[in-house]
Amino acid sequence: MKKILKFGGSSVANGESIRQVASIIENTLNAGDDVFVVLSAMRGVTDALIEIAIGTREGQYVEPKLQEINELHEEAILELGLDSDFALVTTFGQYSSQIIDHLPNCPGPSIDFNMWKDSLLCFGELFSAKILSAFLKKSKIDTEVLDARKVVVTDSNYGNAYVHYQKSYDRIREYVMNRSRLQVITGFLGANEYGNTSTLGRSGSDYSASIFGAALNVDEIEIWTDVDGILTANPNLVDRPISIAELTYEEAMELAHAGAKVIFPPTMIPALYKRIPITIKNTFHPEAPGSRISQDRVLGGEVTVGLSSVSHVSMIRLQGAGMVGVKGINARLFTCLADKGISVMLVSQAFSEHSTCFALKPDETEKAVLAIEDEFSKEFKMKYIDKIRVESDLSLVAVVGEGMQTTPGIAGVIFEVLGRERINVEAIAQGSTKRNISFIVGDMDVKRAIQALHRRLFETV
Repeated sequence: MKKILKFGGSSVANGESIRQVASIIENTLNAGDDVFVVLSAMRGVTDALIEIAIGTREGQYVEPKLQEINELHEEAILELGLDSDFALVTTFGQYSSQIIDHLPNCPGPSIDFNMWKDSLLCFGELFSAKILSAFLKKSKIDTEVLDARKVVVTDSNYGNAYVHYQKSYDRIREYVMNRSRLQVITGFLGANEYGNTSTLGRSGSDYSASIFGAALNVDEIEIWTDVDGILTANPNLVDRPISIAELTYEEAMELAHAGAKVIFPPTMIPALYKRIPITIKNTFHPEAPGSRISQDRVLGGEVTVGLSSVSHVSMIRLQGAGMVGVKGINARLFTCLADKGISVMLVSQAFSEHSTCFALKPDETEKAVLAIEDEFSKEFKMKYIDKIRVESDLSLVAVVGEGMQTTPGIAGVIFEVLGRERINVEAIAQGSTKRNISFIVGDMDVKRAIQALHRRLFETV
């Protein structure tokens, strides 16, 4: 089999973790599989580099934070017995010098800060890839580092770049052609047509794994993390979450978009297109089967597969008698939000069309209100639309499962549970596929809501 093995930041947190990663790679190779490795930065490094970028922009002294990053990598190098590798030490000295040289060039108002920041963030993946590659070579595995910026082509939306798939696939295939060494690939990174570094969004290394998997037509993508697969609920909210054995791409995307942290939502796009299964496994418990995501699965009588949530969201409600029966109100509403780059998380509208409400991130609320006031200024003046209502300190909860499509009464079960717990529901939405029922509750109620639903849907014998 041809496989992509992707290891996240927790899997390369220190020397001991990197040693375990190398063991998994070696075992996979010994099983006769053709392997490509995609790597994240060491745990905490990307956050530290972001702090350095922001601190530099604000004129702060950031040398101590840079020293912390250096020490983290130096400890791993020593722990892995690579301290005698002069080439590696020299490389790290060069990288550190590049970062230091980079900092005084922090952009002013005329230069894109996100572009500058992305060119700084690349060092995290470069560091971890160099260390793992050196350790694999020490273990007699012939490797080389593939800097993904050479082959992954993106637009210039720095920080969350759009990937040009076909151009990237062509470059990836051309690059690996006739290369016999194991490729240790930097995740999270790309470059635009001018060669400027771009990043694919937080947790974008998962996305990188899927991009390389689709380009190379692999048989499977394995994403190695620190949990036994995708869980039925956030372990910080419930005591006994269950690892989900199998789920479809659509179920995984619904859970991820609604807050599940195990997999980055865009990851599913290239894999789904090529129908490449994705398996989520635990680096520190490799014998666990993990969770397998694929095109189809056989329903075993289960109705739901998981619960996910996003806390600290806001909700805007637009209502008024003048909205009833008026064509184009929602088109104008969501177009004016899109024009300001505002992403809507949930939409709910009554049949009467008297009101429309939607959820969004709190830091986008003020911008959204201003956009709506500008777009509907005449309607507000004529009193056709009431004053905009904003509600804060809310949580979005999603109940997901393919079995919900063919199970009568599942919505009744969900809201009966919430009613027994005396939890007030602020808004409800159900997707047209019927595999997701989402609703809004108060932040203070979300933990109790998820615990009660988990007991009813997953723990009841």
